[in-house]
Amino acid sequence: MADVYFKYNPYKLETVIRYNGKDISPDSKLYPYRGERLQVWMDRLVPIVAEECNDDNIHLTFHGTLLDYEDLQGAVAEESRDGNISFTLEHVEAQETDDKFKELVELFDDMQQGPFDDLKDENIVRNFRKALGSEFEVSVIATMSSGKSTLINAMLGQELVPSKHEACTALIARIKDVDGMQGFTAVGLDDDRNVVYDEQPVDLERMKQLNEDERISYIEAKGDIPFIQTRKANLILVDTPGPNNSRNLEHGQHTYGVIKNDAKPLVLYVLNATQLATDDDNNLLRKVAEAMSVGGKQSKDRFIFAVNKIDEYDTERADSITGALDNIRKYLAQYGIENPNLFPISAEMAKVIRLHRRGAALTRKQEKTLAEYDLYTDVSQMHLTQYAVLPAARKKAIEQLALAARERGDIYGETLIHTGLPAIEEAINEYLDKYAVTAKVKNAVDTFRKKVEEKRMLGNLLREIEDNTEEKDRINARLELVEKQLGEGKATASFKAKIQNLSFEDEKQEIKKLRSKIDTMLKGKVDQKMTVTAIDQEMARLIRKVDHLRNDVVTEMEKLVTDKLRADAERLVGEYVGHIQSLLHENAVSVDRFDVGSATFILGDVPDAVELIDRHKRQEQEKVGEKWVENTNKKIYKPWTWFQSKGHWTGIYEDREYVDGTKVFDEYLKPVRGNFYENIMLAERQMDEQSKALKQFFLNELDKLEGVIKAKVTELRALTGNSKALEERIRDDRTKMQWLQDFLLRLDSILEI
Repeated sequence: MADVYFKYNPYKLETVIRYNGKDISPDSKLYPYRGERLQVWMDRLVPIVAEECNDDNIHLTFHGTLLDYEDLQGAVAEESRDGNISFTLEHVEAQETDDKFKELVELFDDMQQGPFDDLKDENIVRNFRKALGSEFEVSVIATMSSGKSTLINAMLGQELVPSKHEACTALIARIKDVDGMQGFTAVGLDDDRNVVYDEQPVDLERMKQLNEDERISYIEAKGDIPFIQTRKANLILVDTPGPNNSRNLEHGQHTYGVIKNDAKPLVLYVLNATQLATDDDNNLLRKVAEAMSVGGKQSKDRFIFAVNKIDEYDTERADSITGALDNIRKYLAQYGIENPNLFPISAEMAKVIRLHRRGAALTRKQEKTLAEYDLYTDVSQMHLTQYAVLPAARKKAIEQLALAARERGDIYGETLIHTGLPAIEEAINEYLDKYAVTAKVKNAVDTFRKKVEEKRMLGNLLREIEDNTEEKDRINARLELVEKQLGEGKATASFKAKIQNLSFEDEKQEIKKLRSKIDTMLKGKVDQKMTVTAIDQEMARLIRKVDHLRNDVVTEMEKLVTDKLRADAERLVGEYVGHIQSLLHENAVSVDRFDVGSATFILGDVPDAVELIDRHKRQEQEKVGEKWVENTNKKIYKPWTWFQSKGHWTGIYEDREYVDGTKVFDEYLKPVRGNFYENIMLAERQMDEQSKALKQFFLNELDKLEGVIKAKVTELRALTGNSKALEERIRDDRTKMQWLQDFLLRLDSILEI
């Protein structure tokens, strides 16, 4: 039997792998993955282990968190089904995130009581609290009639988000979780994020009014979202309007931006089980497939597909939930979405039960829905949790809750679990714990580590000065060299030149390529003679293409204009900081991360398609058939008519309405293309303008950094040149150094498992 030891630290993204007690060699296919997130290469892990062990029986010991172990269990189970190798698994438990948050807060309190005043300033306090309080968004997206608002209300446990067709969300609503808060409050903001409606308590009726207020583009709400288990998530539910249902273009682009976001926020995509293959779904799912194809398991995990209205299938007759889900998998596979995270649900039943359990008054229709609970309790096929894509242990735990509810006679509690909604909520919590919370712990540690490291390095430097006169002279010589370079400007000149010479020609070429993408998309099947019905249908397709293309192209341009600029400039500044640190002493200088604003593009109004069609209508006489016309002149008493025909066939003509489709398309697309092309030119101009502004921004930062270094050099020279002050500083630092060493040991331990 082969013995494999596997240790994974999700905070430091470090992996240790041993085969039969020996570390894997650099030749192993797993070797390059040791510094990456486990979920990025989980699908390759078990097959490679099986290949490299070359043994029919493999014992795999995993040292890590429970969530990561459950992922490994799933990967092993899949490999075992497909192969001939027998796996046994052993889990060595790791410290989970709850304890680490407690340790972080205790450490921060100790730091504020410690001997270093610099570690107590407002920036340190603010940055640490910001790191621990960082927010994580779950964006809920869907096209029309999917039940998105009903699902959000079911999660909230009350009706807050309007769900009527005429009042559905046309703006972006963010709902922040605040544990223990009674009710909800909201602020209404305009396009520029100015307050239109001050923070006040809100209910369903008030939210409808906010939705209908043309001045409001964003709603910032807050309240207790019951299914979030702890404060550490700081979750925000984002109710995102459909791309074709938004009040302005920026809202439609928001949906595409969420899908493409490199930070991998969680996306809850609501599908209507009874109405697939809409044009809007088709366009969005193509973008989802692209996002899921990059980044391994996390890119797949971040998309949860809620298959709503599954209860509309008649499971007591011929309909099968399993068959319906198989069809949905085939449907999503058309877009390249393989093995999606499907969660069949009945959002309406879940919402009604939660309303009933909190004592809310139900409508007659809701009372009728509630009365149908037995569909879920009595029909095993409607126990929807069984179909959820969850680790077996978590699914079993949820199903045990349903069994316990049945045993104590809680019919609505049992039904709620069978609606499938608790399974989705468990998946969201699992994603937060697995990805968002581990990253938050790491960010919180890193936030004040740099300051602490700076102080430790300075203390080490001073001790070296005390113990070694030769070292003191060497440091003096180094400081003189740095001062000389700073005085001559050589230390920054080469880096300033690099920043000034930044070139973004490749990005400009990518922007130009968008033109061919636009031309390819903006095509239709039209000719000079078309019926009104045919041109109506073709124009409807074209308008949908234009809407989705506008969102897609704009988000692509914004990424091209901002991301490369930021990445290149920050890389160069990082090089400069590293150079100065090497001259002074390791981490004696630290620089905060720079923030660069984003470019914005706006595509104007499009022509009125109905007006264009009306303008190019024309009437034509068209033969629609024939009729027999009798020769009434032919009579028996008229011998000269005997040889005439009895009659003849003549054509029947009617006025028919046609449209010149080529002219309608040309007149519609001319300003649309012009609008796109104008924004492409604008993107190129903004690339140049932001390039100049960004260069100047970083050049200013380099000047400020140079000033910081000069001040630090002056401080160190004063210390090395004044023996009495140096001795006094050293005595003080001996006490501080012990505190620092203990503190850093505790800090390091937080990131260990």
